[in-house]
Amino acid sequence: MAPAPRTIIEDEEEFLNDVAEFHKRRGTTFDREGKVSGRPISLHKLYKLVMERGGYDPLSAERMAWRTIVREFGFGKTHEAVMTFQLKTVYYKNLAAYEIATYWGEEPPPKEILEDLSAKGGNLRTRTLENYPVPSSQAAEAAMADGGETADEEHATPKRQKTEVEEPESASRNAARQLRQDPKRTQIFQPDIQPQRSRSVRATDSPAAQSAPPPTYSNNSNDPHNPAFDWFDKYEPRPGVALTLRQARTPANDPLYYAQKAQAQAAVKNRASVDLQKYFRSLLPTAMAGPDIYMRCLNGLRSGIPEQQQFALHHMVKMSFERGDKYKCETFPGLAEGLIEKALEITVLAFGVEWQITYDEDKEDSPMNVLNGALGTSDLLRRIETLMPKVDSTEVMDKESAEKLERLNEAVWVLRNLAMLDDNAIFLSKLPLLKDFLVVALSIPDQPQFSEFRRTTLEISEQVTRYWPLRPGDPLYLTLLQHLNSFDRAVLLSAIRSINRFGIATAEPQELTQVPMAVFERMLSIIFGGGDDELLENAMTFIYAYTALPENNRQLLSSDIHYFSRLIPHLVELVTHAAESMVLTYPAPAEARKDAKRVVEVIPIPVIPPELHAHLLQFIEPERSSRWLRCCFEESPGDDVTQIAIWQAYSSRFHQNNPVQAAEFIKNVSSTFSSAQAQVINGPTPRFIIRGIKPRRVLLDLHGRPMFQCLWQVQHTDPNSGAATQQLCSSWHSTRDRLWTHIVADHLRLPKDPKGGFIHSSTGAPSSSNFMCRWAKCSRRSPMKDSLEFSSHIRTHIPDTPEEMAKLINAHDDDVNPPENPSPIEHQMVKTTLDETGRPAGVPMLSVFIMRNLARFANRHGEAFEKDGVRLNRILFGSQRYALFSLISKHRTLRDYLADLVHMIDHADQQEEQHGADGGYEDGDVIAKSG
Repeated sequence: MAPAPRTIIEDEEEFLNDVAEFHKRRGTTFDREGKVSGRPISLHKLYKLVMERGGYDPLSAERMAWRTIVREFGFGKTHEAVMTFQLKTVYYKNLAAYEIATYWGEEPPPKEILEDLSAKGGNLRTRTLENYPVPSSQAAEAAMADGGETADEEHATPKRQKTEVEEPESASRNAARQLRQDPKRTQIFQPDIQPQRSRSVRATDSPAAQSAPPPTYSNNSNDPHNPAFDWFDKYEPRPGVALTLRQARTPANDPLYYAQKAQAQAAVKNRASVDLQKYFRSLLPTAMAGPDIYMRCLNGLRSGIPEQQQFALHHMVKMSFERGDKYKCETFPGLAEGLIEKALEITVLAFGVEWQITYDEDKEDSPMNVLNGALGTSDLLRRIETLMPKVDSTEVMDKESAEKLERLNEAVWVLRNLAMLDDNAIFLSKLPLLKDFLVVALSIPDQPQFSEFRRTTLEISEQVTRYWPLRPGDPLYLTLLQHLNSFDRAVLLSAIRSINRFGIATAEPQELTQVPMAVFERMLSIIFGGGDDELLENAMTFIYAYTALPENNRQLLSSDIHYFSRLIPHLVELVTHAAESMVLTYPAPAEARKDAKRVVEVIPIPVIPPELHAHLLQFIEPERSSRWLRCCFEESPGDDVTQIAIWQAYSSRFHQNNPVQAAEFIKNVSSTFSSAQAQVINGPTPRFIIRGIKPRRVLLDLHGRPMFQCLWQVQHTDPNSGAATQQLCSSWHSTRDRLWTHIVADHLRLPKDPKGGFIHSSTGAPSSSNFMCRWAKCSRRSPMKDSLEFSSHIRTHIPDTPEEMAKLINAHDDDVNPPENPSPIEHQMVKTTLDETGRPAGVPMLSVFIMRNLARFANRHGEAFEKDGVRLNRILFGSQRYALFSLISKHRTLRDYLADLVHMIDHADQQEEQHGADGGYEDGDVIAKSG
């Protein structure tokens, strides 16, 4: 089913199926995997990114906008313009017509002016056959405009062409201005043989008066310019041109010529002999065509000549880095072997041991420094231990050794760059010599000068170990385990990755055995330490693979059960590692919405205080009324104020100061507020209103700052009914102190002393029964003892700043006017990392998988570790049950996995097998993706 207009299908597979169905109906081709620079991209992600920016047309109209889409897919800035056009073409061919039809609900242009053309330009939604003709039609029209004729026009009666009128006598003044008419195809071309005038006439010369020739009348059949003129019958051949004869030079008529010629020939013979190489140099090629740079470097590497190897390695580093996708080992036989043989020379620098390579079968009496390049060396670790003793040298390398080490570093750099390509990694993994080299290279001493060599070698092992199954006693695996105790982050991270990736591309299971306890404790310290997400994820992948074997768990529980008692609570915390919080809102129940009633309060027009009135008197009309309006009113398109009310509010305050006339005042309202319009509401009694403004809830001063309002409740008597009601005091004040003075003086009526202060004593003061706080929403119900305590209490109600006063006024207004709909119900949830297929991944998923390994082991093999009849699962997970249930309720990504984990903890072995039997393939995927 096609999606509704202006909606996007969220599921990627459903989206691609919908686009494919659209192209099938349209009769166009559809590529489900669009590629940019050889890399496939997600059409669903591309479509969403383009629609977030308004669609194809707005994105094409904005300069450089498509480049922002390219950066979203992780492409670098190299050839950014080319990749931008490729990305635009992918969208243009596959998604442009789909966007117009499904998102905008419009008819897309025909494919002749859309998919069949280039992605150049925009405005696809307005493109039609009338305003955007097909290029083939344009070419045909251009050809007709150049003078081409169709078959019908060729046989049709020619029409008289209207020629341009020239000035009289212009042709007689300058014959060159006359243009020859283009004859028809059936006419024979006859050039104009009229001689040209050699004299040029200046513009200042007066032309001689010439008499106008009498008009001549001739038959149309004799006029060459008439289409009816018969060229075949009237053809006259061109008259012959007389030849120009030159006299030949002979000794009789020109004796000096031959004498001078003889002298010149004698002078040439007496010259010195010329170097013939100068003449042959132009005939010989300037450069001999030799092998290309790839073969040149390969032959230089295999030659063994130091200068040639230096040249070859230098260029190989650049070629493998810049053209790694084209530099394949299978294309250049001997390339991988030559690089490995060169890199093995590292032992010459470290120990003075030179390894020899043989491709024969293993012989018991073979020398210790021989490596089997065909089958692999069986006792390699023993040979290394014998020939390469553990030394710790701090000697500084000389210049020659440093240059050799630089060449060796270049050799492993090239191997590392080649291994980054999957085809090369597969090719290298099939060489037994490479595995022997990795073991030898990782066994060199841990010295600073060899750090770069070791790190690059570990990066090579990261790319190739996935193609080697992990078997017990594997020399490379045992060598990598030793590097897990390193304090070099690069070495530690690469070693963990290499171990985690062992055998993930093979069918054999991965079994981490022979792991020392020191290595396990080091992995736990990384997990507890945190701070480095990349190192944390790889360490947890190692722990996951380690706990998958019952033998390892049995060894840990036998040595110290507190390993797991400290690990499991931390794993529960890591389930929400780097989680993204989200709030889900649900509408309030129907009962709550039914009980909610809106109380509409009419906001009165505020009365400006005396200090603001004095400031406004400094301005003349109409500026005074405009400023008063800005202080007391604000724009509101849905509200209105009666004209009589706003005029009375202004005139009552400025009646003694010559206010502006009512008509001019109403006009000034419309000029002050752009949304204000004076209108008349027809009815039994016409109402004259100003729509688009409303009184401010918080009065502003001339600088736009909120003023302080007195929220003291005073008793008001209705003049009509005589009923007494409580209302808020409507006075406004510019400062906090003025408001406090107003409350004490006007509402409490405390007496003042001669200096202007208030007398806070019971003598002459009102009775204590009057010291009741009537500030709005004050929770105190008992009166104060005296005026001093009361005045101090009042200061607690008055905010310190105008902004806080504005918030207090608006909060009070919200309490008086409850919302029509009550607040929705909110539920806090978290969301963690997903991979490219939409499945959970990262640290949170690994945490759940490690706990699942432990729960599975406890159900199947936990009887030996039970205490007092308490199952091992209760011992390990008993304290974390509440936390796990809490995570199930709020963890949106791992909710189902956590529920399976709790079910596994609470049920017996046979029930656990039914619910957890499908976990194998998921576990394998996690190892592969983490690696």
